[in-house]
Parts: sequence; structure tokens; C-alpha cells
Amino acid sequence: MTQLVGLHSLGTCPMKPYNQGGVVDSKLNVYGIQGLKVADLSIAPSNVHSNTNATAVAIGEKAAVIIAEELGIQV
Repeated sequence: MTQLVGLHSLGTCPMKPYNQGGVVDSKLNVYGIQGLKVADLSIAPSNVHSNTNATAVAIGEKAAVIIAEELGIQV
């Protein structure tokens, strides 16, 4: 039996330019859908070579800053 260690499903909605296969822009907006943001590991444009929990937390923290700025809340 083959054991897969460290295999994580991520990057299904990569943050890259639309013409390069991206789904999300740098402000976490989904291309072509107004009012929808994605803020999880699916936005990673390639494999993460570190702890995925730490990466998810960093994405969440940055998402909080982006959303607060758009709502006019000073961070």
C-alpha cells in the first residue's frame, strides 16, 4: 500500500491573472462574479512548501485587512 504524506488539495481557485488560468484577483475577488471573495488555501497559485495551517492563517489575516479597508475600517 502506498502512503501519501503531505499531500494537500489546494490551488483550485488560484490567485493569478485571468488569462493565466486565475480565478481570484489580488483583492480576493472572483473574476466575473460581483460581491464574491475567496479566502482559503484554494487561492494558492502553486504548492505550499510549508505548514498549510500557517498559510491558511496568513491568508485569513490578509483577507481581514482587505475586507476592513473596503468597508472603510481602519486597521
